[in-house]
Amino acid sequence: MDAKRLISAFPYDAAIRLRECLKLAAFAGQPRLACPVCGVTLFLASSMHKNFYLRHRSEDGSCPAVTRTGLSEADIRAMKYRGAQESGAHLRIKELLVRSLEADPRFREVVVEKTWHASEGTKGLRRPDVAARIDELRLAFEVQLSTTFLDVVLGRKIFYKEQGAALVWILPGFDPNYRRMTTDDILFGNNSNVLVVDEATAAASVSAGRFMLRVWHRQPRIEGDRVVDDWIERLVGWDELEIDVDRQTICALDFDAAEAACYAELREARERQRVEAEAAHREAIARIEDELRSEAFEWALTAPDKINPVEHEKRWKALNYALVPFCYHLGGPSCDILVPMRMVWVIETARTGVPVGFGHRDVLEVAHHLLHQHPELIIGFGHLLRAYGNFHLLEELDKTGKWKRKIRSYRSLMRTDPLFKLAEDEDRLFGFLSNELCRKPPTEKTAD
Repeated sequence: MDAKRLISAFPYDAAIRLRECLKLAAFAGQPRLACPVCGVTLFLASSMHKNFYLRHRSEDGSCPAVTRTGLSEADIRAMKYRGAQESGAHLRIKELLVRSLEADPRFREVVVEKTWHASEGTKGLRRPDVAARIDELRLAFEVQLSTTFLDVVLGRKIFYKEQGAALVWILPGFDPNYRRMTTDDILFGNNSNVLVVDEATAAASVSAGRFMLRVWHRQPRIEGDRVVDDWIERLVGWDELEIDVDRQTICALDFDAAEAACYAELREARERQRVEAEAAHREAIARIEDELRSEAFEWALTAPDKINPVEHEKRWKALNYALVPFCYHLGGPSCDILVPMRMVWVIETARTGVPVGFGHRDVLEVAHHLLHQHPELIIGFGHLLRAYGNFHLLEELDKTGKWKRKIRSYRSLMRTDPLFKLAEDEDRLFGFLSNELCRKPPTEKTAD
């Protein structure tokens, strides 16, 4: 697998979530990525400039694909915290958080730096900066000022989820244009929401008698044909937050759901546009076909005394060429122009109930003529008579019953003999000119 191609396929926020997924899979003993050289589990790491790369879980020098410095995460963590005392800024945010919680009578058992032992059936312990309870929900607040490893972030989430409690990450401030990787791990792991406690929110909590926080979250919206998002900052009360213990998220806005709704709306809009475009295309095609059909009828029904043979044939060739894109044209280098003319006459005779173009007295004589001279049109003629409500004329005009006897004797031949079938190109043209009325309706039985 090409690591660069894999990583570049993910947008930034998706890459952050991928980091978390890879870590969680490794915690569960089911690593998703391994080094092709040494087989060691790989994680998605980030440089100071937020360029992502794959890194070994452990580096012992045996693999030529060195992906980290000589210091382990434990070494770096020890260097950061060895001998260091809690910063004044960290203490101050904890004080503001406690003051905010104690201002809201709904919060009980507010304690600082109390060890949290795992419940029966689970293992481990944690020491959250502040713990509290609201109704039956236990809360663990962690004030995050310095950078920390993703393992630490995920380890705490897993622990509190197992305890049925909610982990609440608190930041002293937030600038969407300047974010460390730890902040992004918390941000994207919390459904693109960040919770801030500062002097102003603490004062608002005391004034309102209600735990208030400053929330920064991404707000998705549709811009053109894509989904973008804006950063929104607002002051909210605790009761305005949506708490999901299973996902370990505390949100003022369910970004994932809002983004999914935007994409769904965008898909619906694109589908509407596609449907409208297809409908417009079909209407345009139907309009052109109607115009060509009308022109063909006008051409075929030209009075004999008005026909100039040369011009008449030239006009048909132009018409036939115009039908090519729709596959309704007659093939071959040349064709008998009486073929399309006769089709129009058959259609008009069936529609009007009187002979059109044929030198016969009535519809019955036309039927006899077609049966003997142009058998390929007789079946379509019958369907057309039915479609236009004129089939009864054959029975009414058949005083002697000759037609009925004749058609009965031809019935089996009409089903099997190629003489009663049009060539493929002629069949398509006949269907086009008659708006498919020359064909047997799906539920119609074969007529006598």
